[in-house]
Amino acid sequence: MHNYMRMYWGKRLIAWFASPEEAFSVMLYLNNKYSLDGRDPNSFAGVAWCFGMHDRPWMNREIYGMVRYMNMAGLKRKFDMGAYLAKVNAPGRNDA
Repeated sequence: MHNYMRMYWGKRLIAWFASPEEAFSVMLYLNNKYSLDGRDPNSFAGVAWCFGMHDRPWMNREIYGMVRYMNMAGLKRKFDMGAYLAKVNAPGRNDA
């Protein structure tokens, strides 16, 4: 998974769980099981970044607290989703 996608996905998971601890546990499990770089220190750091590690505090928001929020508008502004989807859906890419 591209790191920018991991960050967006991780930020969404924070909102879907009752506690940050539960979200972190599920995110780490899914990342380690399904990402090619799962269990890699850089991958772990990418998951931890979603919870504020190696990032400066942000304004206090409901659900996220002082952790930086990320939304779809920001993703579209900073990431070429069309090119990413074309690459991961290219013929022969996902064939078994």
